[in-house]
Amino acid sequence: MDAEKKEKVNILIVDDRKENLLALEALLESPDLRIIKAESGNQALGLMLEFNFALILLDVQMPEMDGFEVAELMRRKEKTRNIPIIFITAIIKEEKYVFKGYEKGAVDYLFKPINPNVLKSKVNVFLELHRRKMELERLINEKNEYILELHQLNKKIQEQQKELLEKEKLQSILEMAVTISHEFSQPLSVIIGYADMLLNTMEKNDPMYPKLKKIMDNGEALAEVIRRVRSITNYKSITYTGESRMVDID
Repeated sequence: MDAEKKEKVNILIVDDRKENLLALEALLESPDLRIIKAESGNQALGLMLEFNFALILLDVQMPEMDGFEVAELMRRKEKTRNIPIIFITAIIKEEKYVFKGYEKGAVDYLFKPINPNVLKSKVNVFLELHRRKMELERLINEKNEYILELHQLNKKIQEQQKELLEKEKLQSILEMAVTISHEFSQPLSVIIGYADMLLNTMEKNDPMYPKLKKIMDNGEALAEVIRRVRSITNYKSITYTGESRMVDID
């Protein structure tokens, strides 16, 4: 569809006489309008559930269900209660009768015989209001989408900040580990040295030999851990399946 072309607006005209429907359709014919006709109140109510209408031109005097009854039933349904109604009537313009129409939900009246200029003028007013309403709803939807995008962006930023804090925390832990390893390195070397010296001076059947050997082995294992910690100059965070993270210190 051409971007500058207006979207067609639906109008419902309701009259039990076909000649009146055809006359109204001819007067209102426009490239911007989709005119839908109903010959009874029941048919009109069914069409209202099927289509979205910007305006309804509703004849008051109809058999079985008059225009006032149609309007009253419209007001009971969420989808139709806010559709503007222009009542069309040939009845004399009595004030009491007109007020009854407004009580049922009419926004305006047209009296037969219909003046074409008055008809077009009133219809155009409501069509313009409808288009402005649609434009406002479009802008609101765009704003809501923009707000949603901002929320998603904010969430992503928060996740990145959390990840950065975790990396900074990990860096601090590693730096602390390196510092501790330096502090333990010298006394551990002394322990290993003494254990080795004592082992070399005693027989293997000496009761103390297994204990010293265990001290020696554990000391060397701990020394290897310290050596690996001290060798860390760079580390990288590796993501495994799920959210598990490990630090490569090789």
